[in-house]
Amino acid sequence: MAGTAVLNNKKGSQMVEAAISLPVIILTAMLMIRLFVFYLEILTAGIEEHRKALEAQDAYNGALIRTYEAEKSVDMLSGGILQRGVSKRIEVKAYLVNEDFLVRSSEIVE
Repeated sequence: MAGTAVLNNKKGSQMVEAAISLPVIILTAMLMIRLFVFYLEILTAGIEEHRKALEAQDAYNGALIRTYEAEKSVDMLSGGILQRGVSKRIEVKAYLVNEDFLVRSSEIVE
């Protein structure tokens, strides 16, 4: 009779369930936060590279057209549940146009 009372007690099984599921939920939430921060770093790096390309366009005084190319890699720190290194390579390609030279050359052609 005492053995059946122990089997009917559900408190022990709830503790085991919580001991297994709670760390999994916490690790999943932390991984999602890390991935969100990683994507924000990618966005920030992309914006910075775009700004540099625009500054190069504004400062360009050379021949008529030239290409601008830059490359940057954003790496996520590995560790914890994520053992594999995750990285994203950002490539920026743009054309630099000297608008003053373009306007003057059209005046010469006429």
